[in-house]
Amino acid sequence: MATWDTYINIDFKDMPAEQERVAIIRDLTPGKYKYRGTFAKVKISKDAAKYKEELWIRLGRGQLVPTPCSMEIIEFTSPIPKGL
Repeated sequence: MATWDTYINIDFKDMPAEQERVAIIRDLTPGKYKYRGTFAKVKISKDAAKYKEELWIRLGRGQLVPTPCSMEIIEFTSPIPKGL
């Protein structure tokens, strides 16, 4: 199980769950590539046990939400269109 974090610009209680979305996630797993950020298409659940990946949510000013969420990474994406 890997640990990730992401930022949201809305109130945590209003965050839609179980919807596919593109997010910038940052890898917090100890190792050589710690803090590597990447774009990914993910599903986020407020239930910490629903998906395999652990996700910590940070609000717009960096405040950490005290309870972890879980996340399923559907695919890693690139913000740069192919062919450029």
